[in-house]
Amino acid sequence: MEIIIGRDQQTRQLCIIKDGNSRLYGQANSVPMDVSRHHISLVAAGSGKWKIKNLNERNVTFVNGIAVESKTISESDKVELGNSHYLFSWAALKEPKEETIDIRPLKVVWDNYQQNEIEIRDRQKNNGLWASVPLGFSMLGGLIAGVAPEIREIALLFTGLAFLIFIYGLYRRSKDNSTVELKANQEEFEMKWVCPKCKHPLTCFRSYIILSQSDACPYCKTKYKK
Repeated sequence: MEIIIGRDQQTRQLCIIKDGNSRLYGQANSVPMDVSRHHISLVAAGSGKWKIKNLNERNVTFVNGIAVESKTISESDKVELGNSHYLFSWAALKEPKEETIDIRPLKVVWDNYQQNEIEIRDRQKNNGLWASVPLGFSMLGGLIAGVAPEIREIALLFTGLAFLIFIYGLYRRSKDNSTVELKANQEEFEMKWVCPKCKHPLTCFRSYIILSQSDACPYCKTKYKK
């Protein structure tokens, strides 16, 4: 098994290539430019030993402070890459544990947002109905007055009721803050609808159902636990 160690060209992290798959190790911009993209190879030699080899004649590698081209070493040896003596960490060879994040709390965020949206929209709808009731009573009062003038008092009653309901409708609309509440509900949702790991907004997922169909965060790539 051969492992290629070098510098990632874009992030300047340590790049480990194993079985054709590459992964990064360490902080961004942590590997000096004198470490090449394919700097050394490590081949398991049994009994905890490794054979280290420079992959380019221009590469410089030190083992315990001595420059080498090829050498059998163990993990107790100190390996440095490049003239800047970048210290290679043996921990880089260990496969990282796959990290997962629980997205089930986001279902509560989505459900609360939807429930608040429904309640506010229903209140807006009810206020609209109250606005249409006075017109109905007025039309009924006029119809009664036209068809049966002898019960004009009833027609006046319907007209009075229409006026009172109209006043009540105006009062309800004056107290209606549904537009502000809708905006506040949207803002609260957007603040909480973020990846639990990287805190990046998840606006690309328009519902929890769509979110739950994804395997990982599209930004930090952390796997989802559902």
